[in-house]
Amino acid sequence: MTRICLVNAQLPPYKSGGAENYVIRVAGALQERGHNVMILTSKPYKNPSSLKPKSDSVNNVPVERFYPLNISHRSDDNPFGVAGKAIWHTLDVTNVHASKVAGEIISEFDADIVHTNNLMGISPKIGKIAQKQSRFHVHTLHDYSLICPKSTLLREWTTNKEFEVCSNPPLPCRIHSKGKKIGIGSPDIVTGPSQHIIDVHHNHGFFKDASTQCLPLGVTEVATSIPESKTKPACLYAGQQARPKGLEILYEAAQKLDNITFHICGSGPLKDQTQRISESLPNVNYHGFVSDEKLTELRESATVALVPSLWMENSPLTIYESFARGLPVIGSDIGGIPELVKDGKRGELVRPGSSDALSNAIMKIVNLKRKNYTEIQHNCLNWACSHTLEKHVDSLEKDIYGHHD
Repeated sequence: MTRICLVNAQLPPYKSGGAENYVIRVAGALQERGHNVMILTSKPYKNPSSLKPKSDSVNNVPVERFYPLNISHRSDDNPFGVAGKAIWHTLDVTNVHASKVAGEIISEFDADIVHTNNLMGISPKIGKIAQKQSRFHVHTLHDYSLICPKSTLLREWTTNKEFEVCSNPPLPCRIHSKGKKIGIGSPDIVTGPSQHIIDVHHNHGFFKDASTQCLPLGVTEVATSIPESKTKPACLYAGQQARPKGLEILYEAAQKLDNITFHICGSGPLKDQTQRISESLPNVNYHGFVSDEKLTELRESATVALVPSLWMENSPLTIYESFARGLPVIGSDIGGIPELVKDGKRGELVRPGSSDALSNAIMKIVNLKRKNYTEIQHNCLNWACSHTLEKHVDSLEKDIYGHHD
C-alpha cells in the first residue's frame, strides 16, 4: 500500500474547477485501488484556529485543511487592490507558515509520494519541503500560475480591450516567476495533460533537471454508441463565463448564424452579459450552471461543441467530455487544444479571436454529409475510450508513481 498525499491550493466548497476536480477524482480512484490517500489543501480564515490543520473529507477521501497565513484567502479575491495583490503574491511565494504546517502534515502522514498540483494560494515551497523530507515528488501542471500571477499568461491591453498571449513578461512577473522556481525546487517527475504546457514551462526556465511526461487526463464515463441523428443544428458551449474563454466571439458568431441554435452553460463574470444576449437573440439559450445530467443531455442533442478560447488552454476537460459523447469540437488553434482536436479528425481548429473563422467552421461541420459527420463522431468516441480515468490512473501508477520504488 502506497501512502500518497495530493496537494492542491483549493477544493470545494471554496472552488471547483479543472484542477480541483482532477485531484478529487484521482484521489478517489487511487483510494479504491487500495492506496492510503490524503488531500492537503487550504481554507479561508475564520479565527486563529484556522491556522492549524483540521480534518474532514471529500467523497470519502481524507482531507487536511488550514489557512495559509496571508492578507486574504485566494477564494476571497483579494479585497486590497493592486498593492494588496502584490503583497499577497509575495507572501504566497515565501509563505513560511504554509510550508511549516504542510511539512508537519506530510511528515505525520509519512507520505511515500507527494503529488502537488495547483499551488497558488498554499505556496510553491511545499514542493521544496517534500524534497527536503526525501518524499518522491510529482508535480502536475494545470495552468501557468508558476509563471504568471494571473495564471493565464494572457495580457489585456486596456486601450483597445484586447487580449494577447504574454510572450515577454514584465519585470515584476519575472521576479514572481523566479521566486516560484526557487520555491518548488526540482520535482522527481513533472507531468502535464498537454505537451504544450510542459514546453512553455521549459521555455521559461522551469524543470530543466526534472523528468517530464505528457499524461492526458481521463473521462469517467464514455457513451457506448454515438447519439442518433441530430434533427436541428445546434452548438454547445460549456465553461466559465469569462472573456479569456472567447465568449464575445461566440456572441458574434451566434448573431451571424441566426438559423443555428446556441446553448451556453456555466457561470462567471460574463453571466449577466450572456443572459442579456440570450434575451436579445432568439437562437441563444443560456442555461447557467447545469447538472451533469443536463450537460450530458445537451451534448447528445448538439451538433458540435465550441471552445473558442483566447488564452493558451492546457487540456480542457470539456473537450474530453464532449468526445466521450461522440460530439465533435471546434476549438481555438492555441495552447493544448490542437493536441486534442486534431483538425478534421475530431472537429475543427480556428484562429483565436475570429468570429468569422468560428462561424465558417460551424457551417462546415453542420453541412457535412451524414457519412462524414458519423466518421468524426466515431473518431471522437474511439479517442475517449482510450482516455478514461481508469487508464489515466493506470499510467499514473505505472509510469509516474512507479518510479519511487
